[in-house]
Amino acid sequence: AMVSDRPDREALQARRKMLKRSAIYAAVAVLFIAQLTEYGEIFHQSMPGFGTTGRMFWAKYFHKPTDERMLVRKNKEGICEWAPPLKLERSYTPPHTLLVAFPGSGKRLAWRIMESLTGYVTGDDWNLSDEGYHVASIKTSYPHYEGVWTWGDKFYDANIIFLLRNPRWAIPSYQTMRHELQYSTSWEQSYSRRPNTYTKRPDIPEWIRWRDRQFRRQLRMWGWMIDFYMNNGLRRTLDDGRQIIDWHCKPNKEIINSCFPKTIVSYEKLNSKNTLIGEAEAQRLADAMIEDREDPMPIAEKEDWRCAYDETILKRATEPQWDGTNRDVVGPPGDQKNFTWFQLQDIKTELERLITNYTNVTLGWDVDPIANQLVFSLADYLTEIDYEISITPPYTWPPTSTPSDSPSSLPTSSPTFKPTPFPTFPPTDKPTNFPTFKPTKLPTFPPTPKPTNPIAEEPRA
Repeated sequence: AMVSDRPDREALQARRKMLKRSAIYAAVAVLFIAQLTEYGEIFHQSMPGFGTTGRMFWAKYFHKPTDERMLVRKNKEGICEWAPPLKLERSYTPPHTLLVAFPGSGKRLAWRIMESLTGYVTGDDWNLSDEGYHVASIKTSYPHYEGVWTWGDKFYDANIIFLLRNPRWAIPSYQTMRHELQYSTSWEQSYSRRPNTYTKRPDIPEWIRWRDRQFRRQLRMWGWMIDFYMNNGLRRTLDDGRQIIDWHCKPNKEIINSCFPKTIVSYEKLNSKNTLIGEAEAQRLADAMIEDREDPMPIAEKEDWRCAYDETILKRATEPQWDGTNRDVVGPPGDQKNFTWFQLQDIKTELERLITNYTNVTLGWDVDPIANQLVFSLADYLTEIDYEISITPPYTWPPTSTPSDSPSSLPTSSPTFKPTPFPTFPPTDKPTNFPTFKPTKLPTFPPTPKPTNPIAEEPRA
């Protein structure tokens, strides 16, 4: 009898193992679906795999910060000092802030100041910081393809701060970051190469090769990001006049209250050698974080804002990889990453386009305070570009066999950089299509203060 019972026991044990395995698979599937729902239903460019979802789940429930970020607080004697930042308690949900900028615009300095002001860590869209998405603030480059909307509707109440930097310097800085990450093409590669960031600049030949391949694309993206947020998520206008609004910015989706920025913060001013200018810009950043809040914002007392900014800047001298200034130690100086005369002309044309758009009296931009902030910075950039154009030769002159005076007319041989008719994309009455990923055409639609036509449905990517 004992022998005959053995097969039954083995079969029972096998069934139990199968049920246990099925239960584990079901639990994993439920967690996967739950994370997809929590992190925004869809990802802007692609659905996350099990690996990405697993990292999100781990960061949310089990992660403890490993890096020693620092912030300013007052001690018991009332003296300003540095202390580690805090992660939010699971039961606490403060008002949120979304820091958006073209990649290479100095978000690192801005979020360090934000952490100093609030006392809480800042997360990032790709979660490379391992801070998860239960945070008071997130930095992102969305809708640039280096950014992704991963926080779903958690930041519905967010105040958006747009960090602006002259494309003349933002594009080279972006290339430096790509170099440090060894031009990574996956989350895993970028995550493993984080120690390389803010450590070195590439050599000039590498910069020139990347610049000549990527310049026009990145300049278009720089201008389009401004148009996107200034027009509350407007991606493009169709031939019939309907406006395509980004899926996340549509009011009926209840993902975010508004994609229009509360303020435009200038990186140049925030990073100014004049401390008074930097402190004033940091105060504007802080004001935008607390503006129009129903619930109290966790932020330092206004009298301590100057201290928070000053101590953040001083940390550059003692903390490695604090911000981009650490790159000055290895590699060529940043001002050696130049553009050609024709590329500078392209930058000038884009700046003039934006200034013209956002001073338009008919559309009401001339009295919009955010547009005024934008145009003020753009005008400074235009002045800087005009000067650089004036000292940059339009051609590389071919060598001559004997010394001679500078020619009075254009050389008969072909220049090193062949001129092309400009603008490449002349303005038209009808908008051109600007796809979400890998844009190929510059959007030429005139900006509007807000979408006024029926909103067309944006197909989900």
